[in-house]
Amino acid sequence: MDWTQAFTIIGTLSAIIGGYVFLINKRFEDMNRRIDRIEQDIRDIRTELKEMRKEITEIKILLYKVLEIPHKGDKG
Repeated sequence: MDWTQAFTIIGTLSAIIGGYVFLINKRFEDMNRRIDRIEQDIRDIRTELKEMRKEITEIKILLYKVLEIPHKGDKG
């Protein structure tokens, strides 16, 4: 085997390995983007839940006022 064949084999293996590394790296980037989107969705859901809790608390206070139900801490 002469040097030309050795360099050809090394070049071919390098190209194949480089292609796989590129594809794996692209896959990881895609996965990271998906994870970022999921994390943003979770943050949005948490924000909406906090707003819903505030609204429920406001509704509860209004119901106490309308129905004149004493609060748990009030004794009367």
